[in-house]
Amino acid sequence: MELRNLETFCMIYKLKSFTKAAKELGYAQSTVTTQIKILERELGVQLFERIGRNIELTSKGKIFLEYATQILELSNKTIEAVSEKVEPDGVLTIGVAESLCTMMFHEPLKKYHEKYQNVDIIIKVATYRDLLDMIKNNRADFVLMIGEKVNDFDLECIMHYDEEMVILASPKNPITDKKKLKIKDLENQPLILTEQGCSYRAAFKRRFKEEGIEPHISLEVGGLEAIKKLTMGNLGITLLPLMSVREEIDSKKLISLNIIDCEFKIVTQLIYHRNKWFTPAMKAFIDEFEIWINENISKDIEFKKY
Repeated sequence: MELRNLETFCMIYKLKSFTKAAKELGYAQSTVTTQIKILERELGVQLFERIGRNIELTSKGKIFLEYATQILELSNKTIEAVSEKVEPDGVLTIGVAESLCTMMFHEPLKKYHEKYQNVDIIIKVATYRDLLDMIKNNRADFVLMIGEKVNDFDLECIMHYDEEMVILASPKNPITDKKKLKIKDLENQPLILTEQGCSYRAAFKRRFKEEGIEPHISLEVGGLEAIKKLTMGNLGITLLPLMSVREEIDSKKLISLNIIDCEFKIVTQLIYHRNKWFTPAMKAFIDEFEIWINENISKDIEFKKY
């Protein structure tokens, strides 16, 4: 069983196309087709189902994908172990939540890019749900996300810290005159929420339902800045990470409501797949990111050693 055939198999799965995989790997399409036929003959099973233009893994193909990925990762580890090359290069792909990308991620990323200019960095901004899918299907080396703590056997958390959340309203909203509020006081308030797939949106809605209240969702908005502007325009109240709205709170453009019975267990976390081979570029990123976190967030945040 040749490694190049395994690489071709994984590339077809990743790109969902024999043609795209051939182009990416620099093969003729007939070569790619032959490689998969060889694999299927060696294994005695069909790996892909081709229905029209759609290509999906069979049930046996899904099982084989897990082992093929591990074999290729082990091969890469072996090469690194005996290689004298230690300077980070290649491609580093990171998935990141929009709020984190906007408010904090650009600074450590800039320092990393200045230090390791031979590394090409790809940033993919996505929702919590899409980031999980991205890392589970090897479309990113890391994901930096904000939401409820990930509990998945396939995923490892390099670091996490509690993220303070605030419920916000415009100073024009009469509800800001009240000193203490409960979730029930928000029953008739229009809500401006992030789009489907955001973890803290789900946590906010769940807290309403725990009180037997149906949340009044007036607007669903994908962008952080748009949510802030709509809330400042008194079109509703919202829930956002404190770090993303400190300036607006300090300038009184937004008011943080004192909700006495509402806590959210939301964390910022850096995640990778447990079977992922750590390239020099990935190791360098963790080292640089840990330095930035210690200098700007807290020195008490522990990083998992790879």
